[in-house]
Amino acid sequence: MYLSMTMATAAALSLGLSLSLGAQQTPPSPQPEVFSESIDVRVVNVEAVVTSRNGERVRGLTAGDFRLLVDGREVSVDYFAEVAEGAAVTASGAGAPVAQGEEVGRNYLIFIDDTIALKSQRDDLLKKVKLDLNLLRPADRMAVLAFDGLHIAVLSPWTNDVPALAAALDHARQRPTSGLVAKVHQLAPESEVTLIEDSAATLDDGDGEGPGIVRAALEALNSRPASPDAFSDAHKAADAAASALRAFEAPPGRKVMLLLSGAWTLQSAPRFYGPLLGAANRLGYSVYPVDAAQSYIYAIKSADVLARLTGGRAVTDFGNHVFREVVQDTGTYYWLGFTPSWKANDQSHRVTVEVRRPGLSVRSRHGFSDLSKKSESALKTEGVLLFGGAAPERRLFVKLGAPHRKGRELDVPVTLGVPFEVLALTPQGKGYLAEVPLALAAMDEQGGRSDLRIRLKVALPTLPQAGNYVRFQTVVHLRNLGQRLVFTAPEPASGGTVWGEVSLVRGK
Repeated sequence: MYLSMTMATAAALSLGLSLSLGAQQTPPSPQPEVFSESIDVRVVNVEAVVTSRNGERVRGLTAGDFRLLVDGREVSVDYFAEVAEGAAVTASGAGAPVAQGEEVGRNYLIFIDDTIALKSQRDDLLKKVKLDLNLLRPADRMAVLAFDGLHIAVLSPWTNDVPALAAALDHARQRPTSGLVAKVHQLAPESEVTLIEDSAATLDDGDGEGPGIVRAALEALNSRPASPDAFSDAHKAADAAASALRAFEAPPGRKVMLLLSGAWTLQSAPRFYGPLLGAANRLGYSVYPVDAAQSYIYAIKSADVLARLTGGRAVTDFGNHVFREVVQDTGTYYWLGFTPSWKANDQSHRVTVEVRRPGLSVRSRHGFSDLSKKSESALKTEGVLLFGGAAPERRLFVKLGAPHRKGRELDVPVTLGVPFEVLALTPQGKGYLAEVPLALAAMDEQGGRSDLRIRLKVALPTLPQAGNYVRFQTVVHLRNLGQRLVFTAPEPASGGTVWGEVSLVRGK
């Protein structure tokens, strides 16, 4: 996927583009509203699991038993709570999110990677998750997503409706998988991949794995190095999982991701999972990888190492009751909250939790990100692109002009209409300066995505009436594929986002 803007256009955006305010305008008010920088008081939550030398959970610790360090420097704990079996046993500190005795909800995001999972393994895992849905408490929520190699399907939004979740899991079991092909790609050169794929297609016994001849071929090829196709499979899976965390609605409270994929992907190409770990730490998700591809034990251990960077761990249960294990692991922990000095500069910060008492181990998230407004807008854009946006927020006017071919690429003129109310205004000379960060994301028909972030600046001589639009014109460069373009901009007054979208059909 390729997406960019001409240099001339980018320069024009920073200086102010053509402006259309409509026929009627109102004179400036005597004391126009000015949007100034506000103080960000968001709190970072850190869930810490403390265990003894024999692996048992340690209860009864206080805030004084912990040291919380950010980038190596100790910071104060603004609030503290001990949570046991899903309820707050103790809670202290101003602004604590829970009160003593209050139930603490958990949000379980089930992400099913159908490109890596083996069908029989995946189906049995989902069947056991369905059987254990009775473990959901009234304050808990669950959502179910599935990835087919191109798109992320929302099988269930956030809900605690057990029958609806059961239906979503049943639906998930009806979806095809590509796990056999992906596994072969991991082990075989391209010529042998074709042979084994043909065998699987001819002799498949209906469970999605192929019969013994295919499994024997996999075993025989196990000692071979991974092929480039295996890294492609892993890259797509990791990118989709990261996108799900970044773009799907993140509810408040404890957040957990069950990643049903292949542990071998995390072991073969751990570098692809950096964005997933970053998104998990940024949003406070603990990641629990669940092997759905019959990976070897060393691969599962590699997945466990990565998962622990988010405060989670790899889940292995011989009976496949993985959800039961995750519920047990996430029910008892210590909740530490602190308020950093937010600078909105996109910097990542390392978080370390230590226990002052000797002989104890702690597992927690390892970082958080100080997102800029541009990055927050880009995340919203990705969410609209992948999962759609709220209809009332669809207030950006977007129109495409006639594309012009340049080799394999297309130059596409774009006209944007931005509501006047969205612009942050400050007095400048005899007029006003309007500024707004704009995020653009594109997805082609093959699932490839790219994004672009720019900042729009416009000088206005007077204040237009409410309801009028400021018009911007630019050109984007796209490959000659079907494209869906999504634009978003923050709305300072409400703290929300406005968006608009348009599609470009191949060959037009």
